[in-house]
Amino acid sequence: MLIENEISIYDFVSAMSEAIDLVSSALNNHHKRVTYIAYNIALEMNLPNNEIQDIVLAAMLHDVGAFSIEERIKIQTIVSNDHGLNQHALFGYKLLKKFEPLAKAAELILYHHTDFDESNPDIPLGSYIIYLADRASLLFDEHSEILAQVPEVLAKILRIKGRFHPDALAAFSRLVKLEYVWLETFSHSFSTAMLKRMRFSKEIADLETLRSFAKIIAQMIDFRSKFTATHSSGVAAVASELTALSGFSERECKEMEIAGYLHDLGKLAVSKDILEKNLTLDAEEFNSIRKHPYYTYFVLNKVKGLENIATWAAYHHERSNGNGYPFHIKGENFSKLARIMAVADIVTALTEDRPYRLGLNKESVEKILLAMAENGGIDKNIADLVYENFYRINDVRIKAQQEAQREYAAFYELT
Repeated sequence: MLIENEISIYDFVSAMSEAIDLVSSALNNHHKRVTYIAYNIALEMNLPNNEIQDIVLAAMLHDVGAFSIEERIKIQTIVSNDHGLNQHALFGYKLLKKFEPLAKAAELILYHHTDFDESNPDIPLGSYIIYLADRASLLFDEHSEILAQVPEVLAKILRIKGRFHPDALAAFSRLVKLEYVWLETFSHSFSTAMLKRMRFSKEIADLETLRSFAKIIAQMIDFRSKFTATHSSGVAAVASELTALSGFSERECKEMEIAGYLHDLGKLAVSKDILEKNLTLDAEEFNSIRKHPYYTYFVLNKVKGLENIATWAAYHHERSNGNGYPFHIKGENFSKLARIMAVADIVTALTEDRPYRLGLNKESVEKILLAMAENGGIDKNIADLVYENFYRINDVRIKAQQEAQREYAAFYELT
């Protein structure tokens, strides 16, 4: 089933990259800076456009396998291989390798912290380029005058030159003379500048490909914690089933499934410690959680062609009476499909097992939904659908979450 307007892989990955860096001010634009430096090294080396595309995509997601703030900050302080670096690179590879448009990028991510080894021809050149770009990026102080730092950054890189591919290092050394490269690297316009110089050919043209990518993103979100490992899969299944029961088309059911996979994307900007906290959240932690639907909207709305999905996904904590968050949508602005997503999230949260309780039964779920419908929080017609089709909906959720649990176990090699 074709998408009406093809979705750019670059736009989607760029938005994801921005979401990853939102988790901490210490990571501000880190992925994009590494991307722009790597892009210019590859360009200086006259690599083919298709290879440059894979390097750019890999650089934008190179630390996606680091699931906590502490991991990501630690990575920035280490300049040689160790177990921690290998682990996050491996996780990034495992997340992306099955998605064909990013399969080559996944391989580059796997080796992006590997020192140059002339005896190992299996390590891709692109990995070495990203490694050099990553290390160089971290040597700059963004709060000081950039051009004045360039010679010293080169000097520091040359002191450990044996770690880097000689051709990539030679290209980097030539870039030192090009002021615009460093000015654009530390500006907010480098993505635009890069796109003007190259054309991306990788695009998502059908809903099944988009669904596959959305499922990978759900794993990026949920696999950060064993407590959330299957949540997005459950919401996606329930949302799709409720959409079908509401009489919408097959296409809309698939789009809602995709929105379900993506609904918690903004949690990439929430600390793993907060997600896993068993005790009551303090005010600051609670506010951090309340930001996540806004970030879901912020990221997805940047991708042309995902406007409807962005809305359905991001409004999952909105309520019909305007008492939800973060937009306080109500009335005509709270569409039927967005209302379905809100109920799908609630139903999944109530019926799935949580660390502090087992999933609730039909009677308990009905009681809660009825109370929410009576005070205008959720759509009573959608709540009625849940009552009437509870076991069918719950069976769909269980099946989806069991599959997600198997994938989680395989990812961490727990079986």
